[in-house]
Amino acid sequence: MFTRRGDSGETDTAFGQRVSKGSTLIDIEGTVDELNSFIGFSASVSKWDDIRADLIASQRDIFTIGEHILADGKRRTISPDRTVWLEDRTKSYRSEVGKITLFVLPGGSIEASALHMARTVCRRLERMVVAHSQERKMPPEVLSYLNRLSSMLFMMALATNRRLGVSEDIWLLRESHD
Repeated sequence: MFTRRGDSGETDTAFGQRVSKGSTLIDIEGTVDELNSFIGFSASVSKWDDIRADLIASQRDIFTIGEHILADGKRRTISPDRTVWLEDRTKSYRSEVGKITLFVLPGGSIEASALHMARTVCRRLERMVVAHSQERKMPPEVLSYLNRLSSMLFMMALATNRRLGVSEDIWLLRESHD
């Protein structure tokens, strides 16, 4: 569908506010959409019900965070119990993986690579929200949630490779390229 209202470089937020397409707010809104798309892709390629269910639940939370940011907290907001849920789920995946002591190169399987891509978009969104919070007050739950979500996505990626029998590629601090 097209309305031609955006042809001049402006758009409407989900709540009717007219803003520049180059604004920080629209950049955040677009990154929320991008993160949700990568999480959706990750869910669609996952072979496991627990991972799919957790990803779909996090998609709903991401939309809530987007609404919270766009509506300045005047509509739905993310509650602290959702961050606790992420912590619990991350611990569950970590128990499959064990201790991580070195840097893991993103990749391995398609499924894990998709999760790593979602994780990096989540980290970018987190940085954008931190920058935005310097202009507008942001509740700590939003930043905590995004920080924990990227951790869960990382542990999911490692658990996925483990479940598939794919070894992680470890980056060594003093690696030789010979």
